Amino acid sequence: MDCPECGSSLQNIFDRCWSDESVMERFLADPSGMLLEHKVMDVRGMEVEVVEYKENKIHLIFHGESPDKIHLVTQRHPRLGDVAT
Repeated sequence: MDCPECGSSLQNIFDRCWSDESVMERFLADPSGMLLEHKVMDVRGMEVEVVEYKENKIHLIFHGESPDKIHLVTQRHPRLGDVAT
């Protein structure tokens, strides 16, 4: 899904999550609903999974349709003081 204008809207949701625990809980419980509600992107018919950062865990995202694309996700929220790797 290519959506250049989605970045700032998604960032707004992330900022709200960091400033309001109830928003974070709701986003973790129903990310699809929040993305649709805030018109960030149309995720109807898709499964949306939010993965919380764990210090002793990394996440590899494997693109089944493009085996040459594998992403290593290690970046934490900048307010936590970590630098992207």
